[in-house]
Amino acid sequence: MTRVPSIVLVVVTTTLLCSYPGSRGQERKSDLDAVVSGFPRYHLLTLKERDADTRAYILQHFPKANPSVVHADFDGDGHLDYALLLQGDKTETTKLVVLLCPEDGHCRSIYELDITGYRGLVYLRRVPPGSVVSQSEAIDSPNPPSPVKLKSPGIEVTYFGQAAIVLYWNSKLKKIETVQTED
Repeated sequence: MTRVPSIVLVVVTTTLLCSYPGSRGQERKSDLDAVVSGFPRYHLLTLKERDADTRAYILQHFPKANPSVVHADFDGDGHLDYALLLQGDKTETTKLVVLLCPEDGHCRSIYELDITGYRGLVYLRRVPPGSVVSQSEAIDSPNPPSPVKLKSPGIEVTYFGQAAIVLYWNSKLKKIETVQTED
C-alpha cells in the first residue's frame, strides 16, 4: 500500500476548502460586514429602502446583485476595494463611499458623496475595465472632456430615471474622477 505524504493531503484539503463556493461566499460576507462596521450607526442601503419603481427595476434586471455594493480592484493594485451605499440607522442620511483596501486589509475612504436626496432612486453597478465612458451629450459644454477608457473597474452610480455617473480611478492624479454618462 502506498502512503500519501501528509503535505500532499494538507495541500489538497486546503485547495478543496478554499475552492468550495460556500466558504468563499461566507468569507466575502464577513469581509463586507467588517468593512461596514467601520461606519458606526450606518448599514447598507436595503432594497426595501428604495422606491417601488427602482426596486422593481433592480429585481427584474439584477436579481442576484447587491445594488449597494461594488467589490472590485478600482486602483489596479491587485487588491479588492469597495464602493458602498450606506444609510443612517436613525437618520435619513445616505452616502456613497469608496474605500481602497491595500494588502494589509485596512480599508481607507477616498471618496464620499452625500446622496440623501436620492436614496430611494440610487443603485450601484460595476463597470468592467476596458469600457469607454464619455460625458452625456445632454450636458451643454463648450469643451466636453474626452472619453475615458477604464484601466480598472469603475463604479456606475445610477439615479433611476434621472442620471448616471461613472466613478473611476485616475492613476496619474491618484484620486477618483467622475463622468456624467446620462442625464
